[in-house]
Amino acid sequence: MTTSTLKNENVEAEAASASAKKEDEIEDMSEEEKMLADIEAEQAKSEAKESTVPTVAPTLIRSSEAKDKGSQLDELLNKASEYSAFISGDMKQLQEEMAMKAEMDDKKRGKKRKPTGEEAKSMAEYQSMNADYKKDQKKAIFTQPPNLAKSCTLKDYQLEGIRWMASLYENGVSGILADEMGLGKTIQVIALFAHLLMQGTTGPFLVVAPLATLPNWIREFEKWLPTLPCIRYHGTKEERAEFFMKIDPVTKQNIAPLKKKDVKAKHFPVIITSYEVAIRDVKKLSSLGPYTYMVVDEGQRLKNRKCCLIKSLKVIEAQNRLLLSGTPIQNDLDELWSLLNFVNPTIFDDLSVFQSWFGFKNIGQETTEGSIMKNEREEAIVSKLHDILRPFLLRRVKMDVLSDMPPKKEVVVYAGMSKLQRGYHANIEKGILRAELMKAGIKEAHMISQINTLMNHRKNSNHPFLFGEPIDNATGQHVGTAHPQLLIRASGKFHLLDRMLTKLHEKKHQVLIFSQMTEVLSIIEDYLVWREWKYCRIDGSTKIDERQRQMDAFNAEKTNGAGGKRNDNDDRHFVFLLSTRAGGLGINLASADTCIIFDSDWNPHQDSQAMDRCHRIGQDRPVAVYRLLTAGSVDMEMMEKQISKKKLDRMAIAGGDFRKGGSRSKSDKLNHATLEKLLEDDIHDFANKSDNIEDIRIDDDELDGIMDRQRLFEKGSNELKAEGRMYDILESKTSDNPLEAFS
Repeated sequence: MTTSTLKNENVEAEAASASAKKEDEIEDMSEEEKMLADIEAEQAKSEAKESTVPTVAPTLIRSSEAKDKGSQLDELLNKASEYSAFISGDMKQLQEEMAMKAEMDDKKRGKKRKPTGEEAKSMAEYQSMNADYKKDQKKAIFTQPPNLAKSCTLKDYQLEGIRWMASLYENGVSGILADEMGLGKTIQVIALFAHLLMQGTTGPFLVVAPLATLPNWIREFEKWLPTLPCIRYHGTKEERAEFFMKIDPVTKQNIAPLKKKDVKAKHFPVIITSYEVAIRDVKKLSSLGPYTYMVVDEGQRLKNRKCCLIKSLKVIEAQNRLLLSGTPIQNDLDELWSLLNFVNPTIFDDLSVFQSWFGFKNIGQETTEGSIMKNEREEAIVSKLHDILRPFLLRRVKMDVLSDMPPKKEVVVYAGMSKLQRGYHANIEKGILRAELMKAGIKEAHMISQINTLMNHRKNSNHPFLFGEPIDNATGQHVGTAHPQLLIRASGKFHLLDRMLTKLHEKKHQVLIFSQMTEVLSIIEDYLVWREWKYCRIDGSTKIDERQRQMDAFNAEKTNGAGGKRNDNDDRHFVFLLSTRAGGLGINLASADTCIIFDSDWNPHQDSQAMDRCHRIGQDRPVAVYRLLTAGSVDMEMMEKQISKKKLDRMAIAGGDFRKGGSRSKSDKLNHATLEKLLEDDIHDFANKSDNIEDIRIDDDELDGIMDRQRLFEKGSNELKAEGRMYDILESKTSDNPLEAFS
């Protein structure tokens, strides 16, 4: 074979590998996310060609540079301190006077004049509530805006959230509402708009959100603030163009192009659009600005400061910006800076200063826990980070504010490799998997990338049939179809899943199963068909209307049994299959009380979002989350990365205690013991879990223990051990728990 032929083959192999890798990475995305990924990939390619200066990481900072960076840090701290003082004073006053609110409201209701006619009644009530509301706000007694629907009532923590956002608005700064998923960030935004309207502040208001969540935004506006129209700005180019025409309120016909004065009208609709449309129509949307408020839902999407979306949104002028994100830290603090730079570009204008003080890269490896403790003792670095974030970040978690929220426990369960998986593992390491599978007659074998070994190991740890399924010579069918038990026995995780689902079905639970790979969902689907268990499925290809139909069908099991109770008969929908990324947003499946993470994401927050599909408002049972890991595989490496990122999240966010606007809710500062606990490993004996357990499985006693809900949530002398031979229970170490768990 000639050298040129070898080179050509290598180039082709690399191209095929890159293509396969890209497909693996995007298979779990929605159509909108795929489009955004393509746009941003093209942009990155273009920028790479234009760039001729190599990026070199700084090694040493000269004394003059260090002094300058120190003064810049002090300036940033001073700015943050000033804003914190304004906001905490406002929030303190609100807290002290909240008790007076109920009594005052009762008195006002008793004195309300009874109008004689319908028109007079409407006018008098509006004038009365407007005057009373403005009077209350001057006294800093934050009451529910009276223009919200009478049937809707905000919770106290939501009122505090709105007051915090109003304080930001009054002080001319923007922020991040980082409440945990399921606490009503959408409702708080709607109530903020209602508050501004009551104060005489009009729009226009712009909401940019993932496509999947647009129907929910429309639904919540119609429910909570029906007097303010909203429009889903989406659809074809022609359909979107119609919005920029003035509509006659009687005939509903387009009569003239919109003008600047039109958008400042009291009832100009809130514009709710998707990321993709915001990029495509950035000029048109900009023409309606400046916006009073621009809200970006799932704001962590802006973590990459060079992404196409953030560049487009920065073009759109807005007096105030608000990010909504239940997961403000995804991977590192550079991404958090990107969010802060978007909302307050004049305050957070220098990433290099932020990086020089708050590196914290890969905690446990590049940055040791000991060095963090030392820096905190000597220079209070972590505390300074908290002080900088304090005025611009508000985060409450379910366990803080929902006293009736059922508990949640996460259990990591380890599976050994099957003989087939061990053989595939060895072939991947040797680089001969494709050749061996082609010899075995696997049709899909020629498509396997030999270069992308990491993805091959991920697939093998889930199920070896992801590389292609052997044919049964006797029947001519795939072996999993001809012999379903072989489908189960081929994968250690599948064998474990089968044992778990059998017990869960017997105990009448409903289960969510998440995977990164849609092909894994298809194999599980084959298994469920064989078991004759009813199921639903959502992945990136599922249309919005179909998503809602399946959610409704699955959630109906909670009330369609005898007497309106749960349906425990075998005709119930037992399992809901979801791809982690496509199924992590805009989905409420609180009828399920069990979540199985079949394979983990590199990013722990993606898995947290998945768990929150069932552990949310409306859940009335304790929730068990089971995370499956194949011992001795890449699963362990991914879990180690998750543990490191959780430490960063706990240190930067949970440790900061951002439950009150502008100040800590408990102590004045972070103490040494609390920081040490925040940096502890989630699993103490994790390194030894891979040793000598390839050929074994969790025994019946351990499995029965973690599957028994009463034992799993038991406290006291009968409490289940937190660490078993083939499982670990993660409790207080998760970032979802309130700060008291670390104190």
